[in-house]
Amino acid sequence: MKNIQLTSIAALLFIGSMSLLTNCKKDSVLPYKYESDVLKLPEQPFTYRDQALPAHMSHLGTALQSKVTDHGATLGRVLFYDPKLSLNNKTACASCHLQENGFADPVRFSVGFDGGLTKRNASSITNPADMQTFFWDAREDNLKEMVLQPIKNHVEMGMDNFDALEKKLGQLDYYKPLFQNAFGDENVTRERIAESISQFLTSMVSVNSSFDAAIPGGWGGVQNPGALTGEELQGMNLFFGQAQCGVCHNPVTTGTFFQETFADIGLEKNPADKGLGANSPGKDGMFKIPSLRNVALTAPYMHDGRFTSLDDVVNHYSENIENSPNLHWSLRGFDGQPLRMNLSETDKKSLVAFLTALTDTRYTNDPKFSNPFK
Repeated sequence: MKNIQLTSIAALLFIGSMSLLTNCKKDSVLPYKYESDVLKLPEQPFTYRDQALPAHMSHLGTALQSKVTDHGATLGRVLFYDPKLSLNNKTACASCHLQENGFADPVRFSVGFDGGLTKRNASSITNPADMQTFFWDAREDNLKEMVLQPIKNHVEMGMDNFDALEKKLGQLDYYKPLFQNAFGDENVTRERIAESISQFLTSMVSVNSSFDAAIPGGWGGVQNPGALTGEELQGMNLFFGQAQCGVCHNPVTTGTFFQETFADIGLEKNPADKGLGANSPGKDGMFKIPSLRNVALTAPYMHDGRFTSLDDVVNHYSENIENSPNLHWSLRGFDGQPLRMNLSETDKKSLVAFLTALTDTRYTNDPKFSNPFK
């Protein structure tokens, strides 16, 4: 492993000597000071572009081949974990997206750089290469633009002056070879920051759960049922059958257990958070349908983190759906009222078991997605 070290003393000596040699003006050096950082990266970059994919997830290979380079994703990984992207050097993208939690935040609302709380629960990061919209309210459809929004957000990371961010990162010696390798020179720009982080996110592919080993094929079918327990198989049958989860969380075409659409799932009769309705009148209470991959690791659940466990989620769908104005059609009965599935305790346990079978521990322990600042 290569250790790339930067100490404040070395940085100041280097800047001072260069000032004398080039007779630079005093105000050309920004007054940032940094403590020692140790960045551990392999001699050769991890493989981000040419990842092995099972047949039912092979479509992700197109995005990897066209949008990702190993050096670009390596730079993106460092930026993703670097708290110096925040105004006070305290908060990184990874502060709210923890690998062991499926790149979600285990608290209801995330804590920002200055101690403020976000208004919604941080979404998990799983196979974003499959997505066309981002955030709970779908306010962004461009991944490169999306990654910049938390950085400049006044609660999350607070770095709304990208000119200052470019100068700040440009003074960190460990970024020089990373930008050189990724883009051909050391120049730090907001476009390159967005490009490299988006490459890293695109490379974050999760395809190694028990469900993947069962080899999905068709609506709710698997070619290798032995990879799932009897309880998980029963839960799968409920998922695609009586419980109707598969209507919205559809793995048939993408294998990612979500659709690029939005739904009101009856959390409240009169939704306090308008969600999609804030930008699209008449769609109050509708939110982006999230992926269920690694869902057992990503509690708390829903846009506001109101449910602390999968048991709570299943109970909601079983007997607690509210009659909200935009309630999704699949959650209404023929009488127009919210469904009351009244699942048995055995059925509920089976559903949770199946959802747990969507966990990919290889993804949550993969070193190429881990924190390089160690």
